[in-house]
Amino acid sequence: MNDLVVVEQPAQWERLKALVLDSVTSPITKRVYNMALNEFLAWFRQAPRRGFTKATVSAWRISLEERRLGSSSIIIRLSALRKLAAEAPRQRAACTRT
Repeated sequence: MNDLVVVEQPAQWERLKALVLDSVTSPITKRVYNMALNEFLAWFRQAPRRGFTKATVSAWRISLEERRLGSSSIIIRLSALRKLAAEAPRQRAACTRT
């Protein structure tokens, strides 16, 4: 994953999250991705982090495993983050155009 900075302003986070959610068609996937992204952001803000890096995602995965979540629950959360990593450059490009 790219070295990204998780946005600080709620409006930017909501726009970025909307890009992710708009990129999937299933209502169930949208609901679960929304929950996963909100959960990740809450976890991310609990402690100082260096950004949205592979190390950060690995640390989050470990925290999910420590909570004894099932593998499918972890996989869906990580899928939401993969989609976030794919959509973030588009958000950055849109921000630089405005």
